[in-house]
Formats: sequence, C-alpha cells, structure tokens
Amino acid sequence: MVSIDASETPQSIEAFNDAAGIEEPLPTVLYSDEVIQEFGVSALETTVILDRDGEEVYRDVAVSDADTLRAELEDVL
Repeated sequence: MVSIDASETPQSIEAFNDAAGIEEPLPTVLYSDEVIQEFGVSALETTVILDRDGEEVYRDVAVSDADTLRAELEDVL
C-alpha cells in the first residue's frame, strides 16, 4: 500500500490492513507530489489498485468498503 497522505503512519496503514483483512502487501508510506500527479489523485480518499504490470484496475474517490477492496485485490494477486 502506498499512502500519499503525509499524516499517515505505518501504524495507521497497518490498522487499515487489519480492519480490511489484508495481509499483503506490507504497509509503505510515501508522500510525494510526483506520486499525486502520476496517479491523478485529486481527493484525499482516493484508492487506486494496480495489477502486476502496473496497470490501473480499480479507482474510487470515496472510502472503499472492505469487501470491495478484498474482491479487487484478489483479482490481481
């Protein structure tokens, strides 16, 4: 998981992973204007999932529920 929210911490991302039942990937925190621009993030709650080839397969600009995220992640794992 990559977070572009400067207020995120490894602990807050781990808590999210636990709540969503996500065991992999391990949390990664990255804050960068380049990442914001590359992924076209315009809202704080944006979730983007990429496949193994780096292609975007999911985007949501609201809070995604755990079942949706789990299903989307299972498709790319």
